Amino acid sequence: MIRKLIFFFPVQLFLVNLKRNHLLLFFWIILFSIVNSSLANKYGIPYLFLAPEYLNEISFWSYAIMGFSIGGFAMTYNITSYIINSGRFQFIAALRRPFLVYCINNSLISLIFILFYIYKVVFYHIENENTQILDIFVYISGIIAGYTINILISLSYFLGTNRNIFKILGISSDTDNAKPISTILLRDEDLYNFLKQREKWHVETYLHTPFSTKVARDISHYDTTMLQSVIKQNHLNASAFEMVVFVSYLVLGLFHERALFIIPAGASVMLFFTMILIVSSAFHTWLKGWTTFAFIVLLLLINFLSKHQIFSYANMGYGLNYNTELADYSLKNLNKLRFNEANLKNDKNNAIEILEKWKHINASPSPEKPKLYFFNTSGGGSRATLWTFYTLHYLDSIYGGDFFQKIHLMTGSSGGMVGAAYYRELYLRQKNNNLQPHLSDYSYVTNAGKDLLNSIAFSIATNDFFIRMKTYDDGKYTYLKDRGYAFEWQLLKNTNNVLNKRLIDYRAPEYESQIPMMIFAPTIINDGRRLLISSQPISFLSNNVPSQNTHNNPIAENVEFTRLFEKQDALNLKFTSAIRMSSTFPYIMPSVSLPSTPQINALDAGMRDNYGAMTTYKFMYTFREWIKENTSGVVIIRVRDKEKNKNIKQNPLISIGETFSSPIGSLYANLFSIQDYNLDDMIQYLSNDINQSIQIIDFELQNEDDQISLSWHLTTKEKETIINSMKSKKNQKSLIELQDVIKH
Repeated sequence: MIRKLIFFFPVQLFLVNLKRNHLLLFFWIILFSIVNSSLANKYGIPYLFLAPEYLNEISFWSYAIMGFSIGGFAMTYNITSYIINSGRFQFIAALRRPFLVYCINNSLISLIFILFYIYKVVFYHIENENTQILDIFVYISGIIAGYTINILISLSYFLGTNRNIFKILGISSDTDNAKPISTILLRDEDLYNFLKQREKWHVETYLHTPFSTKVARDISHYDTTMLQSVIKQNHLNASAFEMVVFVSYLVLGLFHERALFIIPAGASVMLFFTMILIVSSAFHTWLKGWTTFAFIVLLLLINFLSKHQIFSYANMGYGLNYNTELADYSLKNLNKLRFNEANLKNDKNNAIEILEKWKHINASPSPEKPKLYFFNTSGGGSRATLWTFYTLHYLDSIYGGDFFQKIHLMTGSSGGMVGAAYYRELYLRQKNNNLQPHLSDYSYVTNAGKDLLNSIAFSIATNDFFIRMKTYDDGKYTYLKDRGYAFEWQLLKNTNNVLNKRLIDYRAPEYESQIPMMIFAPTIINDGRRLLISSQPISFLSNNVPSQNTHNNPIAENVEFTRLFEKQDALNLKFTSAIRMSSTFPYIMPSVSLPSTPQINALDAGMRDNYGAMTTYKFMYTFREWIKENTSGVVIIRVRDKEKNKNIKQNPLISIGETFSSPIGSLYANLFSIQDYNLDDMIQYLSNDINQSIQIIDFELQNEDDQISLSWHLTTKEKETIINSMKSKKNQKSLIELQDVIKH
């Protein structure tokens, strides 16, 4: 029985891939790990497969697209395996339908995966969504239908084009009387000696249909050259099919701005894997044994060429002029900008004028001075976006719409600033009688939680890593479209286009204190400095000249965006690009390259200050005298996407691999905790310079063990958890604390 199993064609195919074709199996390992929630669970990748969304809902069609994409990957896996391995199993050339038989025998892994995927989908909906049985049945039907349709379309091509030895010789096959291939079952020798004598992979039986087996045909009486020509011809047909598929995917990318064509992010992952396999098999078709070497050379060549401007695919900030003189990013110029006394004086006066207008708006009939409110919000993808927006929405609702006007400055990073920017714009429109329905309508909360990942993933799969063919005309300037553009486009679509503004458009409303000032602070990858982006001139936040009794040579840390890129049309920057520059989570979102020499790149603000507290504290210190004379204290509302005081986890014995990875891994895992430690110290030192009370009120998302994924996509259950977080004991306590502050 063991001998029959070893020389069974499906087993031999698995073994040859295990020995020689690790890339083919590597993708399956990734897919099994994702669906099993063993890989990237923290970032919500499994949910992209288990609960895919299409046109903002989970439906038959979303699962049908997933099934279709899995079918496409399975067929590409079969084709790639056929191109690489069929030469080792030449007996298939003597079969009437060689490729069909190969697919049947090579489908063991894909069949196990689709069954495992269906099981996990059913389990997910029962355990997490309380989905009705009928709905689950509809979803599973979608998976099966999509998978089957793709398989049938692909096979119909190969059944019509693939050649076999009988077509070439013009004879009929007589499979029933065929002499079986030499087999150990007919020899009087042990398994070890038999395998030792074999130079090629040996097959004795194969699956003729999914439910029947046959003995492998003896092909010794056929001309070897003729058999090889059959296999070669089939390879060419397979390569032609893959090229058509590859080009079709690229063409599909041209329609990424049409909602109908934006497939679920999980399907885009499958699409990306499929594209890589297609490229890999195309290399093997033409280069054979030189494939690995050629692939490495190609990667090195692409890496080398990408350093030159003509081949660069750098992502850009929309609205900036990249065709003029580049900004001077040098220590000399940075020091010149931060030590400009005229700018410092004018910018401070401008900020004080805004503060005075804020004070006038928030003045009360009583003689007591108002408290100055700051709003800090953390990053955290869509979970931070929805939590930040809902917190502002909720606070304004319980205080009759009067809370938001108390805020003078909003800072933070990533997803939190997306939610804050969206609420601020809606508030401005409400104030100008240009918003329907009313700001209190729950539809805006729904908008804040809509998917942003599908468009990004689709752009990655069909555009970013291959050929960027479409351009974006921003009025004055033209840019290539990539996943950065996809993010901004989807954000505008989700928010009904209300954020389609420029940086300059907020200068007047902020100056009049109609809305809070907003400062973004993405991190400059080149040297770790912070790039401060604001509609207002804020050179005072870049100035760190020591006091008279301190002798120090301070490093220029904060860089004022509008002054550094003044000649590059900085104030024309699209506001969504400012948001994106602060939200560039590595790999998922591209860092933004800016028009400077040397070229600098902006990354997620959370790398330096996840809560925007450094900007807030610097602002408070700069205007401490005004705060002392005009306010009764400072209140900092801080919206966090996770708890601040976490329980100390047990530290069990770790493996050798974890021993090597833990120093770097622990540093990254504790990055935001380290920021908390430093910021708590900073506020204590700052309190010595400000006589008034400083009260920090935290609203924490109940996200124990990161059960809500760090992603630009949220499941239905995750959205419910976010909304219900306001009911937690900690947040209810914070509400009472805020109420006491507002009353007094």
